[in-house]
Amino acid sequence: MSSYLNNVWVATLLFPFIAAALSLPYAIYQYRRFGSISAWKTFLVFSFIFYLLCAYFMVILPLPADRSAYYPSAATPQLNPFYALEIMWPALERLSLTSPASWWAFLRNPSVYTTLFNVLLTLPLGVYVRYLFERPWWQALLAGFALSLFFEVSQVTGLFGIYAHPYRLFDVDDLITNTLGAFIGSVVALPLCRFLPHMDDVEERAIERGAAHTSFSRRLVAFAVDMAVTAVVLAVLRFAVPAADDTAAGHIGLLMGATGIAFMLVPLLARGQTVGHRAVGLRVVRPDGTTAPGISYIVRYGLLFWVFLLLPSWVAALFPAAGSPVLHLGDEVSISSAGISAVLFSVYVTWMVTIAVRAVRSAFKHPFVMLNGIISNTRIMSVAQADRLRTARHEETLAEELHELDIDPLGTDLDDAFDSSFDTTSADEGVDFDPEEQGHI
Repeated sequence: MSSYLNNVWVATLLFPFIAAALSLPYAIYQYRRFGSISAWKTFLVFSFIFYLLCAYFMVILPLPADRSAYYPSAATPQLNPFYALEIMWPALERLSLTSPASWWAFLRNPSVYTTLFNVLLTLPLGVYVRYLFERPWWQALLAGFALSLFFEVSQVTGLFGIYAHPYRLFDVDDLITNTLGAFIGSVVALPLCRFLPHMDDVEERAIERGAAHTSFSRRLVAFAVDMAVTAVVLAVLRFAVPAADDTAAGHIGLLMGATGIAFMLVPLLARGQTVGHRAVGLRVVRPDGTTAPGISYIVRYGLLFWVFLLLPSWVAALFPAAGSPVLHLGDEVSISSAGISAVLFSVYVTWMVTIAVRAVRSAFKHPFVMLNGIISNTRIMSVAQADRLRTARHEETLAEELHELDIDPLGTDLDDAFDSSFDTTSADEGVDFDPEEQGHI
């Protein structure tokens, strides 16, 4: 039992790194497909990953210290089906339904608890396949067989060639019991699914949230992608102009060029979408959801990057020395680098605090609006939210027009207005229209 707990502990230590590596791709997929991330589904997905990690470590750990060691007990695969049943048969014969001691002795038999462990190992897989992936029992059966085959191949190949010889036994009975465990898990999940939210409902609510509100986390994922794109563009520019970083002006020029391409040129060519926006289904639009003019992208991101975020670089270029003199009202004063750093630090700390406050408010469905968005009269919205706002605006405009014409939007007055217009047109053309003669259209 202690070895099993050690394997779980190793999986627990490694899991945060795997989760961190998968978080961004998972967020991009969820935002792009559903518009928001469901906490319940996220818990299920990452708990499934943690389960797979634990299950695999149960099979391959502990690892031998000598990669060239030969293990006679694992050299020849066990290919006799139900051989484990033959081994545990004497223990079954000694089992008495009325004797708790015989049950305890039965469960302590190595062949018995090993077989039960192999069944329990893949039982959660069947539950996940049934509930999370909404697949029937036969697909759970196939998934259990495939996972078990992967485990056994890992063993017979010495962890895919890392070890010169197998250090654990390939056992066909493990394939059988693991597959059986996945099937049992699929059956057990049937009553369990009645008490848990249906995955279709979970995804439908995520779509509704994404269409109604653009979360800060969604924008943050897009910004992270765009900053990665900016880093790539900056690397290309530095390779193309290697001497640019030698001067302050050249360094600023590289930064302006990289951010200008990623955050201004790309949206101009892609109708308000950066690479990150496109990845998660966002767009820069006007507050009413309509398309923003091209100059808005330059104003929005020029204020953010070229003015605000590049402010330390501008200051360093203007005041390269620690005590550069600055004329102020005719008097020469000296601004120290420490004083400049303190002012900049205060400005950026205040900015980060306001970002955090607005991010918290965004979690409660308040719009996350930055100053550069207000100045440029732009907002970052999901494509679905922008479409919804445009549709609502169109419906309001149409209702106002119908109201000005005194037309019932339900259709009665509209039909009457059409008939009246048709009769007037026919009279102007000198045409008599008799419904009985013309029939019904």
